[in-house]
Amino acid sequence: MQHYLSIMILILLLPVAHAQTGAAGSTSTAINWHLSAQPLSTALQQLAEHSNTSIMFDAATVRNIQAPSLRGQYTPQEALGKLLSGSGLQAKEIAPGRYSIVKATTGAMQQTLPEMTVTGAPDSDSPYSTQYKVPDTTTATKTKTPIMETPMSIQVVPKSVLRDQQATRVDEALRNVSGIARGRNGDREFIVRGFENYSFYRDGFPFISQWTTNTQELANIERVEVLKGPGSLLYGRAEPGGIINFVTKQPLSTPYYSLEQQFGSFNWYRTAIDATGPLTADNTFDYRLNFAYQTNDSFREFGDHERIFVAPALRWNIGPRTYTTLQVEYSNISDTGLNYIPAIGNRPASVSRKRQLGEPWGIIKEEYVLVSLDTEHELNSNWTLHHRFNASFAHLTMSDLGPYSPAAPNGDVDRFFFAQNLDGGDYQNNYFTSLNFIGKLKTGELKHTLLLGGDYLYNEYRSTNAWIDSPDFATNVFRPVHVPRPNVPAARINTAEVVQPWFGLYLQDQVELPFHLHVLAGLRYDQAYGDNYHTPGSTGITTHTNKPTDSAITPRGGLLWRPIPELSLYGSYTENFGASNGLDPDGKSLNPQSAQQWEVGMKTELWNGRLATTFSYFELTKQNLPVPALAGLGRMITIGEAETRGIEFDIAGEILPGWNVIANYAYLPFAKITKDTQPERVGIRLHNAPRHNANLWTTFQFRGNKLNGLKLGAGIEVLSQREAFRNHNAAFSPKAPGYSIVNLMASYPFNIGRYRITTQLNVRNLLDKSYIANTDGWGGVMFGTPRMFLGSLRVEY
Repeated sequence: MQHYLSIMILILLLPVAHAQTGAAGSTSTAINWHLSAQPLSTALQQLAEHSNTSIMFDAATVRNIQAPSLRGQYTPQEALGKLLSGSGLQAKEIAPGRYSIVKATTGAMQQTLPEMTVTGAPDSDSPYSTQYKVPDTTTATKTKTPIMETPMSIQVVPKSVLRDQQATRVDEALRNVSGIARGRNGDREFIVRGFENYSFYRDGFPFISQWTTNTQELANIERVEVLKGPGSLLYGRAEPGGIINFVTKQPLSTPYYSLEQQFGSFNWYRTAIDATGPLTADNTFDYRLNFAYQTNDSFREFGDHERIFVAPALRWNIGPRTYTTLQVEYSNISDTGLNYIPAIGNRPASVSRKRQLGEPWGIIKEEYVLVSLDTEHELNSNWTLHHRFNASFAHLTMSDLGPYSPAAPNGDVDRFFFAQNLDGGDYQNNYFTSLNFIGKLKTGELKHTLLLGGDYLYNEYRSTNAWIDSPDFATNVFRPVHVPRPNVPAARINTAEVVQPWFGLYLQDQVELPFHLHVLAGLRYDQAYGDNYHTPGSTGITTHTNKPTDSAITPRGGLLWRPIPELSLYGSYTENFGASNGLDPDGKSLNPQSAQQWEVGMKTELWNGRLATTFSYFELTKQNLPVPALAGLGRMITIGEAETRGIEFDIAGEILPGWNVIANYAYLPFAKITKDTQPERVGIRLHNAPRHNANLWTTFQFRGNKLNGLKLGAGIEVLSQREAFRNHNAAFSPKAPGYSIVNLMASYPFNIGRYRITTQLNVRNLLDKSYIANTDGWGGVMFGTPRMFLGSLRVEY
């Protein structure tokens, strides 16, 4: 621990030492520049970021102006003059380290342009972006649509937030979005608007299903977009709470290189590399390479984590209207120490958060390879054809002993042994392809954005697993006894094979009407079926269950009014056709899920669009909720109908120059079962759906003074009590208590020649609160991380 504290103190002292020796980014210090010819707005942004200066300009004025390449030793003011040469613009220093772009005149008078844009913020996809607010997305409509003109709640977590928070896990990113709570398995499942969500999307296509424990690596993620409510109209098989879509980093034509080393408590080390640029002089081929390697111990007994991730990408700019991008991802994950603490009565057992009721030999390993091909061709200025194909191949191996029931008052608890991939032949292969035709046209006074598309998803899955219950596995919560890994007889190994094809067609029209009205209407047809093969080891006889073909037509519609640029009012109705629910304890197919949602809300963009807010009220109803069957592990039963109602509030952007904020609050007063064949279930609150969920994160970066570039940040996470049992048994309803934790950060950038170096320190759970991070659905809980120091050193050029 002393070793880590010494390193972190050194990081914090770097800004002081740097200030004493003179800032490399001061206006009088020459910097070695290496900027390619590019749009002036991007060049100004990179200059400001590299030199720790602030540059204000009117985005409309610099639009369509190309900046020359910049190479050599120049002060920031000299560099500005080089970039503006021949543009008809000049840079005026209005304060130390602060410039305003002005129109050049032949006389002594100059006209200062409105201070509309601060470099470092105009392009959210720039590697140097500090923007907390993203103006438009594709997740909600599959067309690039301003959030202010989208009649549903869509929230974005950009990489600038992930960078400031040093987020490396999905749950650390999603805490910045209202109405999302951790579910089972940490960052592999989430509760969105009261319902479980274990399916992620990557650049708009399905990435992970409930069959794997894999989670998305954030090293190559540009931003995380979350569409609230049902999204199956565009995405097919989806959970009704929302669509969690990871937008990946794309190859750039401007060179950029980054090396980051992170280190922290619990022997936490992570190295990340991001490199991009042209491969050819004419920019016919651009590349990007992201790499991450992480290893760390855990505060829990026997706990550690190791992950290697590499993601190369190649873009072929075939012509001015056509490109294709090939991306590959490889991930190898190893986790131990992920077992749960059981309940005693209706509360988690009162034990140390270090307690581990699993075994030292327990482990989860997953390896996957993903290949995707993304091709887009502009037929003309109004019509575009977009094709995507991806294939992923995953292998999951796991084994451990874990509690499956509440503990007795004295702490005695039964455990079961579970193992998967016992013969080494397990797999999950996913194939997905989609074709979209997007166009713009006018009919009289109406402006249309049409989307016509189809997609096909094919999942195939094989699992060899064993569930063994024995009195020899019993232990005590307060005095745990650990045992060797049991031998698994062939008669206890069950083999399951599943094939699930899914086909869909959809049509959507976004219409802009007079008087600033926007209408969205869409319709989708789905057809899905499945084959299940089950071979119990006890008989060796394979049973084949062919699930009848499920089909549905689902609509979506919305109306938005934007009476002034700063305000939008909207309402929408959406239906959802969800995933198959698998098999019941008798091996029979269960009915698919369906859902309906009404939503109304208000959006604002304030202070010249720098700060955005969304307020929404929703009513979401879901039929055929799957929950584990008490008889027959691995089999499911369904609950007739459940409903959630609530309000959500999100805010993101810049309040004042240098002061950024991203915050949210969700209130979910109603989240209950409303219909079921078992009357005793009706009225029970849904598993893991907190009534109150809030998060605040804010940073301030000093500009134009002796502390120029220093950034300080703080945040708080608040979550209220939630239910911890998925089977909704009124006689057994353990609760996970609520919590609030405080986080801090400090960072300081400086330049050494052409290199921009950023030192950063984050403190998570500052007050060292002991809290329940997530539950396993059987009454068990997992503690959150104690106070943790996390430092980083990032070099960019």
